Amino acid sequence: MKHLTLAALTLSATSAFANPEIDQARITTVVSSIPLAVDLAAYDLAEAAFADEVTIDYTSLWGGDPAVMTPTDLMAAWRGIVPGFDATYHALGPVTVTLAGETAMATADVDGHHWIGDQVWRPIGTYHWDLIKDDEGWKVTRMVFDMTEEIGSRDLAALAMERAAAQ
Repeated sequence: MKHLTLAALTLSATSAFANPEIDQARITTVVSSIPLAVDLAAYDLAEAAFADEVTIDYTSLWGGDPAVMTPTDLMAAWRGIVPGFDATYHALGPVTVTLAGETAMATADVDGHHWIGDQVWRPIGTYHWDLIKDDEGWKVTRMVFDMTEEIGSRDLAALAMERAAAQ
């Protein structure tokens, strides 16, 4: 009986400790799923990666100020441009994760390819994500894109918005 009690206590204590490698894998999966889901037009999958309120910062690309919004509003914004391209592909570099208890930060380089016909627009830079862990797992609370280079014409984005609005 003593051995069973000790085994139960050991199992309980072991499961109470977080495994950093598992958390890093889950975080990497969550943040990597966002650009892939958008490229596949799987907006429900992308939306599931975000907390109920998220700060989105594309100021290095578009100017202005960061926006605080719901994931539903973010998907509406992405639906207002992404379907207007013939295809998109966001090449994501390795994800680096820093854990701090129930919060985390992740970064990855990204090269976003956006095609209309034979023209391509490529904003290149680094994504930064802040995450929290809740009952459902890891969720993004903040996403920042820091653009370092731009290849092709940004005019394709305006054309994509027109095309998306007409669909």
